[in-house]
Amino acid sequence: MAALSWEHRRQKILDEINTNDADVVCLQEVEKEVFDEYFSVQLAYKGYKGVFWSRTRAKTMSAKDVKTVDGCATFYKHAKLILLDKQGIEFAGVAINRPDMKLQKDMFNRFMPRDHIGLLTFFENRYTGSRVLVGNTHIFWDPAYADVKLIQVAIFMQGINTFAEKYAKWPAQLNKRAFTLLDSEDKDEPEEPLPEPAPSKVYNSKTVLPLVLCTDLNSTVESGVYELLSKGSVSAEHRELRGFEYGDFSKYGIEHPFSIRSAYSNLDKGPDAMPFTNYTIDFRGVIDHIWYSTNSLENLSLLGRIDPEYMRTVPGFPNYHFPSDHIPIMAEFAFKGTKEKKVHTEPDFGTSSRRDRRD
Repeated sequence: MAALSWEHRRQKILDEINTNDADVVCLQEVEKEVFDEYFSVQLAYKGYKGVFWSRTRAKTMSAKDVKTVDGCATFYKHAKLILLDKQGIEFAGVAINRPDMKLQKDMFNRFMPRDHIGLLTFFENRYTGSRVLVGNTHIFWDPAYADVKLIQVAIFMQGINTFAEKYAKWPAQLNKRAFTLLDSEDKDEPEEPLPEPAPSKVYNSKTVLPLVLCTDLNSTVESGVYELLSKGSVSAEHRELRGFEYGDFSKYGIEHPFSIRSAYSNLDKGPDAMPFTNYTIDFRGVIDHIWYSTNSLENLSLLGRIDPEYMRTVPGFPNYHFPSDHIPIMAEFAFKGTKEKKVHTEPDFGTSSRRDRRD
């Protein structure tokens, strides 16, 4: 079927990215070869640069085989954002190096065979000086391994905690000049002058550093994974941890210090609540989230749900119009204390006209 061919699907994904024109784009389950030879090349024409991190098994494979290993990819508008740092978090590698987990049987029997990763990118806006830490991750899918998912996210958040502390003390960025068409000898007409860069923002602690997490959790809102991220902790007696041995995590529970919220939860009490982000013949649910730090960011708008009338005509995704079984989600944020005052103070979380169209 032509609609399921990779050539068609990758073009539809590219079209969606170009249409939405986000400053930062996070993709999961992207093969290295696809990142190197397709998305990086095509998105460069739209002003994006990309960062990629393969799943852990790539380290044990030949150069030829590594091309087929998937991972997380984060693209950003480099004329606007400076990449200050990037880090990969390899969950199994971190876990096996923890003294409290080395001799735990569930570590070897359940956790270690999964080679999922997280990708961190730390940005500064060239012109406002605002900084943001962006996390991108995809965790294990199997519902029979809820404990594994929870420990993967625990290690992800532990890594974010470590690097956020480092990034809160990151020195000011002095060179903020971006390459523009003015630098090209082939440019005939000068562009409009760029705004004067502002000094780098100063953050007095890791918990006030703006944080955005783009996550394929493969877990519903009733899961321990969602509870950990939204509430900041889960007990050692949590049903998904009870009876398993994961060192201090299963002995004392899991916690993180960040005040974060899933952006689409802002719609939950209204008529535009997101009914699903993953839609197949045998599963429909919200398992993808854009988390943001509520003390430093304000959620202004969201890409709305798919037209319900259209949904009555299809049994599931992917199809001709939607190239993945996951739909794209998108959020717009303002840094608190930096946005201009608006007449209307209530954010508009209505359905996006872009999402209602049927192509």
